[in-house]
Amino acid sequence: MDIISRAEWGARPPESRSTVSWSKRTVFMGHYSAASATQTPRQIQDYHMRVKGWSDIGYNFLINSISGVIYEGRGWTTLGAHCSGHNTEAIGVCIIGKDQPGRQDVSDAARRAFKWLYEQANDRKGKRLQLLGHRDRGNTSCPGDEIYTWLHAGLPIVGGSTPAPAKP
Repeated sequence: MDIISRAEWGARPPESRSTVSWSKRTVFMGHYSAASATQTPRQIQDYHMRVKGWSDIGYNFLINSISGVIYEGRGWTTLGAHCSGHNTEAIGVCIIGKDQPGRQDVSDAARRAFKWLYEQANDRKGKRLQLLGHRDRGNTSCPGDEIYTWLHAGLPIVGGSTPAPAKP
């Protein structure tokens, strides 16, 4: 799998950035954008920077809920802004799209991409990171019931395997 770089999706430069060592990373946290899957990383970045006043897009990575395309946000070791009080420990991954009750909104391609990123993170860390949803550390319904249940079930992929992660 490939990750679309910040330059490729037209990211604005961050106004500031802080890095986090892998020794402090203990959590892999799932989020959703709660908007249309047609939303772009640049639209999310603009909202985070212009409306919320953050220095950059809040997430470390983003995944389109239909196509499964992975976009680099802040990257592996840059401090995110996705879960107040837990950004040092957590790598935040946003699934771009909604989670509507009674409907599977996250494609198999998006699930495979999320799981692939999780395996990449575990390889880079050298051990398993805890899988959490945003609601495990914040007063929110994010990442929605479907995604949340899937995270806590251990990211099962039905009808296919997850590609082996590339070595860092």
